[in-house]
Amino acid sequence: MGTLGIDIGGSSVKVCLVRGEACTNARSRGYMNPTRKVLSGAIKEAIALLGDIPVSKVGLCLPGRRSDDGESIEVSVNLACLNGWAFDELLASSLGYVPKNYSVVSDVQAAGEDFMCAHKCSGRTAVIAIGTGVGLAVFDNGVAIGIGERGIGHLGMMDMGRLGECDLVAPDGSKNTLESYIGTRAMELRFAGVEPRDLPASIGTLSMNEPSIQALIRAIRIVHAIYVPGQIVLMGGVGIAMNPMSAELESTIRDGLTSLANPGWRLMFGDSAYHAACGAARFAQL
Repeated sequence: MGTLGIDIGGSSVKVCLVRGEACTNARSRGYMNPTRKVLSGAIKEAIALLGDIPVSKVGLCLPGRRSDDGESIEVSVNLACLNGWAFDELLASSLGYVPKNYSVVSDVQAAGEDFMCAHKCSGRTAVIAIGTGVGLAVFDNGVAIGIGERGIGHLGMMDMGRLGECDLVAPDGSKNTLESYIGTRAMELRFAGVEPRDLPASIGTLSMNEPSIQALIRAIRIVHAIYVPGQIVLMGGVGIAMNPMSAELESTIRDGLTSLANPGWRLMFGDSAYHAACGAARFAQL
């Protein structure tokens, strides 16, 4: 028997099957603004790639703000088909049944759980997942902290101000928020014509003077001022793609950073596209 982690992302579904110490990963084909039927099909496709292996527990991670009753996603900016879709119904349509043992966790918290397990970070760690959206999770010695029961907040919705010649509009209609500058969709607009498989390499060439990077630097400085982390970890497809600019990015963040920040902080990067799927599986085992 294994534990299945399902990461429902803004552009694809990733899954992880954990059996003992072994992890097997798979990914669906990409999609854009899927219907519920398309999303269910993508989940089935990814799971089928793992093979016919019995599953005892399921961990589900997906983007958006959870409803008051905790039974569905109330608002998902980047996957509107999730809005109001009960988790039981989602799983039934995708798996053919509702697992007796399943848990739901935010995508960024799941990714952080997996990173914490692999890297054994001590002290306070702020995880910023930059994929289709931008999420934040903060951990104290590997344990996630939050603000109430509905999460720590949505970093991607923070107002960065106008950093270019004109206002930028994010998918939720807000102007000049972090997600309007950084994230998969913003990068696809910035590098129009670049094939998706080549987008990570293009992201790694961004200048520190780019509005997208300036917005990210502002957001990271805000995280420093509020949470005072010892580590900041960039994850998600866009975040990991910034690894080649790590030295210059850290240096620019430090230049003029508040003196209240942890002086020994370091910038780190995720090392797998499957952090969230693996973290969801680990979370389900708790």
